[in-house]
Amino acid sequence: MVWICFGDSAKGSLLCFQRIGIPDFGCEPVISLIDDLSIGDISDLQDQKKRAFGICPWKDDPEFAGEAEKCTEHYYNEAIPAFEAISEAVIWYGDSAFERCGMLRAAHDLYARGVPFSLVHVGCLEGEMPPPLPAAKASGPIAFFMDGSGEKSKLPGFMFRHTQHFFLRRIYGRFRQRQYRARQAQKIIFRGVGELEPETALYFYRRRRSVRACEAKLLYREWERLVQENAPLRAVENGRLISVPAEYYDETILENTPEKETCAAFVVGRTLGKHAINDCFIFARICALAACGKLEILQKGGNYRETTVRKPHKA
Repeated sequence: MVWICFGDSAKGSLLCFQRIGIPDFGCEPVISLIDDLSIGDISDLQDQKKRAFGICPWKDDPEFAGEAEKCTEHYYNEAIPAFEAISEAVIWYGDSAFERCGMLRAAHDLYARGVPFSLVHVGCLEGEMPPPLPAAKASGPIAFFMDGSGEKSKLPGFMFRHTQHFFLRRIYGRFRQRQYRARQAQKIIFRGVGELEPETALYFYRRRRSVRACEAKLLYREWERLVQENAPLRAVENGRLISVPAEYYDETILENTPEKETCAAFVVGRTLGKHAINDCFIFARICALAACGKLEILQKGGNYRETTVRKPHKA
């Protein structure tokens, strides 16, 4: 049995949950198909030039110079052959366009090869938040991130730095218990596997379901439809995965861009709050909007953290 997920965050989370010994998880191999198939040409997934942005959306970022080629080689030479050798699989996916597209592609290929598979759908929790796992199951490194400015942060910062991890875990455990009670009556929506906590991962995993041949055939045809349409983007709208134009997210980007000079990271972050789309793609759309005069880039950097932007001043 092999677990399939989409993206490094999802893979890291699943491997972490296996290492801390969550019940029923075991130590299944995890394959991450990192290519974001919600973006770009999907007519030929073996064409590395067409899929360059989907595999390495950060490839033009100076901070990661030289990493894109290594990442691409690993994906095509290791991850894809491992995926093609699977004899039985569990597919983990959420409702982001990236993970929905990944699930359809994986289901399509597995069905074509006659490989049985199950689905773990990470979605919504409402009034049934699973209780936190015991501290022994959630043990591991503990970190507290605090605002380092001001006198009020110095004393607690000193205390946390000099407190043994055993006690920090107990503090964290009690915090999670309070958080659990506060969230019991809430509706919680997870957009991807990388957002899960250990107990929610276990909750969804125990509700996995085997996919019968008739359903697998429908998933196969759904992916074939998207490939035939081969739009610039695919997005989730009203719960359904549809083909959309490249400008689909532009309105949200413009709404989140103020008229005063602002770091593009702010615009990217606000847009991510509404749409689960790749951050580098949002930045690419910011640059496209600037090229056609709908936005102004005041300081151009190699990435959105070094770039400032604003709406053009009205005449």
